[in-house]
Amino acid sequence: MTDIVSRWRQFEQMLQAKGLGWALDYAPADLRRSRMATHPHGARLDHLLPADYRTFVKEVGYPVLGFSYYDRRGTTFLPPEAMAVLSVEIHDEEHGFPKAVEGEPTPCRHAFFAGYDLSHISGFALAEDGVWVVEDSAAIEYVGSFTEWLEGELIDVEHRIAEPGFGEDADPDEAADPHRLLGYSLEVDLSRPPHSAADLELNWVEDQSDSPFSYGLIDAEGRWRIPMGRRYVEVRPFRDGVAEVRLPAEDGSYGGPWTRIDTEGRPVDQPA
Repeated sequence: MTDIVSRWRQFEQMLQAKGLGWALDYAPADLRRSRMATHPHGARLDHLLPADYRTFVKEVGYPVLGFSYYDRRGTTFLPPEAMAVLSVEIHDEEHGFPKAVEGEPTPCRHAFFAGYDLSHISGFALAEDGVWVVEDSAAIEYVGSFTEWLEGELIDVEHRIAEPGFGEDADPDEAADPHRLLGYSLEVDLSRPPHSAADLELNWVEDQSDSPFSYGLIDAEGRWRIPMGRRYVEVRPFRDGVAEVRLPAEDGSYGGPWTRIDTEGRPVDQPA
């Protein structure tokens, strides 16, 4: 059986040797993302994540690979929160979409763990039998175990970059965040310190069904700290019990001020 971690390390070394190291980055494991209002308690996915996948993300992390913006032959691995948010949107012909359960994480049949189009939800999902290709939110084709899938992806990329002249006209800046993982997250500053365990128990929930969006805050026990409503036009993650939110401007536009709030939505003094 392939040691997929060692195989990945060899791939990293090859990219560097070819001067293509700029095409590979890693997403923080604690990257924050708003949950959907239709699934405010998150998703139940642990039963879908096999041992080889768990070992890979523990040892390697969450790779972001792309040689251009929206590179369909690149792949972005989703950290846990992004995976949970998008997995509730995956359906198959036999069972349809996952159904929310009142007060509980939504049971899912597919864990959308890697993608090349995160807006249309196209990429790859783990199911109890292995990896499935996902196109436009639908699981359409079984392709083998996680290790078999990743080995095939690496071979494809290696053949691609072996082509004469590959990468000569590439723009490394254009390849940054190639599938908009950061663009859809609550925070794009990767220089910040890791979130605390208490921070990670607070989850923003977003309803995009109307404009402006509605936001609410739910905790790990399923208690609404801030009920859903249109009081903010943009939110950032909590840190040490405080979050920044953008208030609507007086004319109702999105240009209002940022302010700090506590976990109950009360204003907090601005830092000096």
